[in-house]
Parts: sequence; C-alpha cells; structure tokens
Amino acid sequence: MRRIVISGLVALAAVFGGAAVPAIAMAHSTAAVRPASGVRPTSAVRAVSAVVMRARAARAAIEADGPSGEPLISCVLTTDCLGVEGSSSLSTGGGPSIPIRVARLTGSSWKGVGVALPKGTKSADLNGVACKGAKSCLVVGDYYTSTSQSAANHALALSYNGTSLKPTPTVPLPKGTTDAVLTGVSCATTSYCVAVGQAAGNTAAFGDSGSLNIVETWNGAKWTLHLAASTAGAAMVQLINASCATSAFCVLTGTVSSFSASSFTVKLYAESWNGKKLTVMKSATAGGAGDVFEPLSASCATASNCAVTGVDVGNVSSNTPTLAALTEIWNGKTWQPAKVAWPKGTEQSLTLGVSCYGAHTCEVVGTDGASTAETAPSRAAAVSFKGTAGTLQAVPAPPKGYSTVFADVSCLPSGSCRATGDTGKTTASTGALMTGVWNGKAWKLDPGF
Repeated sequence: MRRIVISGLVALAAVFGGAAVPAIAMAHSTAAVRPASGVRPTSAVRAVSAVVMRARAARAAIEADGPSGEPLISCVLTTDCLGVEGSSSLSTGGGPSIPIRVARLTGSSWKGVGVALPKGTKSADLNGVACKGAKSCLVVGDYYTSTSQSAANHALALSYNGTSLKPTPTVPLPKGTTDAVLTGVSCATTSYCVAVGQAAGNTAAFGDSGSLNIVETWNGAKWTLHLAASTAGAAMVQLINASCATSAFCVLTGTVSSFSASSFTVKLYAESWNGKKLTVMKSATAGGAGDVFEPLSASCATASNCAVTGVDVGNVSSNTPTLAALTEIWNGKTWQPAKVAWPKGTEQSLTLGVSCYGAHTCEVVGTDGASTAETAPSRAAAVSFKGTAGTLQAVPAPPKGYSTVFADVSCLPSGSCRATGDTGKTTASTGALMTGVWNGKAWKLDPGF
C-alpha cells in the first residue's frame, strides 16, 4: 500500500525523531508552493543545527510541496458522487506519481469522467473537490508544464458539467506570482464557491517568506481574487482548507506557526469568511506547546457546527515524536477538542477526512492500528460526532495481511455517507482504491472508482 506521508510537517517530525507511520495510511493534500528561494524541505530539514535553521526548516515544510492526489469525494445524492485522485511526483518531493482518475457514481456503479487539462500540462495534483449539483462541481489543485524538479506549479481549477472536467477561466493571482496552488475548495451554492491556496514570488513583492495566502471566489462563470495576505511574520499563517455552510459563512482553516529561541509550535488557525472579509475565530486550540498540528480536512454544516480534523505531532524536538488523531468542533462561539475512545490497544490513530451534515453531527474517517511499526496492519476507521462526543462505528476488518484506510468522506443531510480510500497488502507499495458506504446503521466496503 502507499506509504503515509501526512505532510512536510510530519516529515519534519520524522526527521527529527524517526517517527514510525503505518505503510498503508495516507492523507489529504496540503501541497503548497515551493519557497521562493527554491529550497526543498528535505534539504532544509537536514540542515537543522541551530534555532534559525530549525525555524527555516519548519517554514519550508509548511510552504513546500506536500503529498497530494489521495482519493477525495463529494456527493449530492446517495447515488451521485464525484471521486477524484491524482498526484505529481514534483509535488511529493520526488515521490511516485499517481495517475489522475476522476469518476462519477451514478446509481450503484462508477463511470470514468474525461479530464481536459491546460495546454502543455505534463502532470497535475488534484487537491480538492466540491459538488452542489449533478452538473456542478469544482476540482482544484495545481499543474506543471515541465518535468523538471525546479518546474513552477500553476493554480489549477476544473469545472464539471455532468459529462467531463474542463479548465475554468483563468484564476486571477497577485501580480508577480511565479508559483501557485489551490489547496481546498467548498461550494455553498452552484454559483458561490470559495477556494484557498498559496502564491509565491520574489521577496520584494511577497515578503520575507516569498509567499501569500490567496482566497478566491467562483460565481459559476469566473474567479475573483479577494485576498492575498502575507504568510510571514513572528506568527506565520497558512490557509489550507475551506468549507462553506452558506454564501455568508465559510470557515478557512490552516496553521499558525510561532518560533521562539528554542522551539517552534504549529497550531490550528481558523477564520470565518462572510464573502467580504475574514474574522479570526476564537480559540482554535489544537496543538500543545512545541507540537505541530496538521489540519487535513474541514467541514461546516451550519454556522454553529463545523469540524476540522488532522494530526497532532507531539514531542517534535525529541527523539520520540508522537502522532495522534485530533478533531476540533466549532459550536458557534469557540473551537473545542473532540473526544474519541479508540479501541483498547490502539497505538496509532489518524483522522483524515470530515463531513458535517446536521445541527450537531459530523462524520470523521481515517485509520487506526495496534502498532506504530511501518509494516504493521491498519484498518479504516469511522467516528460519528454529536457535538464533541465521538462514537466509533464498526468498519469491516480487512483480510489477514491486508490494510484499509479511509481518506475522505461526504455525508448527506439524511446521515448517509460515502467514504473513499485504499486497500491492499500491508507490505505492498501500492494498493487499490475502495469506497465505504454508511447507510445510517452499518458500513459496507465496495470497490473504488
């Protein structure tokens, strides 16, 4: 199965302390533009020998290319979903490319969807998908017109018309942009969507970090650039995910990184977007002192019920960093840590995808296992949240010697959900896509798209 690479941040923790991660698990993309200096995260991390280099490594890990292309899903009916997957080796630090696959669930079967990419595209990453109708979906990511490791990445946005995916009109970017990526997208209606990402350029125009957060809106026909904010400063902010309950209430989540004389901390950062301005949300608390928190998915059902889920990397500066699932719930006033009682003996739990679908209800998916060893088996996990209280749902166990993982989930107001992920031999380097169906009472595993 594909080996897990949660993000540059988790890779950073692994370099510091050699953290073990299960072979099968994988996560959403947090692919970002390369730093303007061209420093690769691996070389930056290996160079850590002083506080300043540690800070630069952390910053490079946040901004530089992360994993992408894991299977994502968005449903408008129990029998109508769009599934996407695709990753370029250029955005995974030289890792394997995952061919682009897009399919639509119609009834009980998946059918392939044609994809037209911008002229000259050599490879692409699909980082987000959002559907509000059978003929109204957006897919975002980035693409490359060269196979060189120094190739610039370009913002990618594709629209689905019920038959195929085609490039949208050009995504407007800040003046002087040399690299750009869209990392997340959400649609409140067929004519109102919000995408977030990053753009990079020279430090004269883009600040010390060489990158800007960007917020774009889609009206069904064109994109509008609403915000280009610096990621630099004593506390560096990076926006990664977006989720809209209505056109007047969206939540944009990401990370805020702080650097001190002896350590760095990366915590959850969240802002609400009303279509015109951003407002910092109260007490996004994920991550302790010295921890690195990686938000992998966000979802809002209402203005008072949102969730963000991801991984908390603890003891980053030690020889024994830890990985732990972490979910936070927004109740309309503040973010609160959610609680899950994982099965007895669980040593590794990762929450990778979330979908909120009611006034107080959210569904979170991922994987868990009894060992942190890289070749230890793991299996897909699902948790239903009522407020901050999580209840584990039974997911069919894989055959002996195999592992499963859920990477993303999409739920309808009725409470039915469909997840997508991978299955395969635990020790294998590749696997097969699979889907999971929750009918309100039990999970059933089906072949993927």
